[in-house]
Amino acid sequence: MPVMHSVYRESGTVAIDRDACSQCGQCAGICPTEVLVKEDGEVRIHPENSFGCIACGHCMMVCPSGAVSVTGRGISPDDLVPLPAVEERATADQLAALMLSRRSVRYFSDREVEADVLERIVEMASSAPMGIPPWDVGCVTIRGREEVQRLVGDVIKGYEGFQKIFRPWLLKLLRPFWGKATYDMFSHFIVPLAEGYVEAWQNGRDDLFYNAPAVMLFHHSPYTEQADAMIACTYAMLAAESLGLGSTMIGGAAPIIQRDKKLSGRLGIPEGNKACIALIVGYPTTHFRRAVRRRFLGE
Repeated sequence: MPVMHSVYRESGTVAIDRDACSQCGQCAGICPTEVLVKEDGEVRIHPENSFGCIACGHCMMVCPSGAVSVTGRGISPDDLVPLPAVEERATADQLAALMLSRRSVRYFSDREVEADVLERIVEMASSAPMGIPPWDVGCVTIRGREEVQRLVGDVIKGYEGFQKIFRPWLLKLLRPFWGKATYDMFSHFIVPLAEGYVEAWQNGRDDLFYNAPAVMLFHHSPYTEQADAMIACTYAMLAAESLGLGSTMIGGAAPIIQRDKKLSGRLGIPEGNKACIALIVGYPTTHFRRAVRRRFLGE
């Protein structure tokens, strides 16, 4: 049975050029669903095994002779590209320096972010790991302060409606059903956050996207988890840092966009997909002189 996807319903198809195949078995050794198996010294294809071919493409990426091809589920041999040379890849120290240098940036210069730079970020982020291929995550880019502010206004309208519903008396009524943690989250964080967004907007200030020149909104289909969209956003954040941009993940817009089908459609989010997380992007007005080391809980 193929793994369901928002677009693709069929399994991938694996083919082996027997004349080029050396029977090294590397493709079978890496196949996660055992569609490729080495039996009696020969690599054989068992499309009925497990979930069938999930079109991860690993088999054709490891084949030394290029004898394996995968098609379907949005992939083909044309998607293969050469691996960057070892000397072109970031070292551990370089990657650590990038991660340590990244800070959340909420103050941006007047300079707009060029379209090709945003496209590069999306291209780099698309290499993020996924649950089961192909990716069920999408990215909508809102470029230009006018368009960004239009989106802010739409989200604030949603929060104004939210305020009319979640009154203190209703929160207290819901507390026995929600439990202490959810009640505390709503009463001490979400409701005050909504109030802050609305009040700032009424006073001519954007406390949602901080007047950023660009926003990247990551969404996901019902066939994957929001974690995949969060991981993609994280990759985009690091890509932006590598290109000299500042960025910050913003979670406050997604809940409103999720519930506003008309707004989701206007943004180009496919029906049934959910907005998950936004990344505001721009050229920072200031540059940090020091970094700070953080630790995981319990360290």
